Amino acid sequence: LLGALHVDVDAESETIVDVDAAARYIASCQNFDGGFGCTPGAESHAGQIFTCIGALSIARRLDLVQDVELLTWWLSERQCDSGGLNGRPEKQADVCYSWWILSSLCILGRVEYIKGEKLADFIVKCQDDEDGGIADRPGDMADVFHTFFGIAGLSLIGTLHETKRDADGNEMTSLTIVDDCEEKDDSTGTCRRKYRMIDPVYALPTDVVERLQLKGQIMERKTSSVDRDERLKQYDIL
Repeated sequence: LLGALHVDVDAESETIVDVDAAARYIASCQNFDGGFGCTPGAESHAGQIFTCIGALSIARRLDLVQDVELLTWWLSERQCDSGGLNGRPEKQADVCYSWWILSSLCILGRVEYIKGEKLADFIVKCQDDEDGGIADRPGDMADVFHTFFGIAGLSLIGTLHETKRDADGNEMTSLTIVDDCEEKDDSTGTCRRKYRMIDPVYALPTDVVERLQLKGQIMERKTSSVDRDERLKQYDIL
């Protein structure tokens, strides 16, 4: 379907999907607080914001987003004292929002609005010491859903790709691996391994997105001192 959005079925027919109509409906779901709901007028929710911003990115219609600063302020306000992110005001932090919120901010060129070090600490605290999985919050049962979004969040803020050095000067990644490690430091349990980066639009490894030549659109802040994320190089800039 993604590959057919802008392709004619045949020479005389219209496109399979009316992308502009779909994009306008998505834009109509934006609220007075800057966020997006599931339908026009529905409560703003961080997960739905990613759904809308990601879809508008794929449609290359981010120009329909109103008051980007208000929207990104709403997203940055989701960071709790614990360092984790919640989906709505007055809710508990949950690891899955590390993806929903950071991906949206990446697309909108404002990922630095989140305190990455505090968020990384929260995600790591949610990792199960025995099975290695990641839970929604510290002390809960780990599951595949939150493990994926926790790892994706660490990738988006760069923590997963940072390297440390042991006493012998060897590089080590910052994520603890329990099993199936190619080269493991026995004293720390830390794996020496390079991880593939996650794409914030498609939630796929960036090399897969590039190989499939998937299209998208991102925003950049002209006044930002943050260098452009290398993983976004193939996308159009609004």
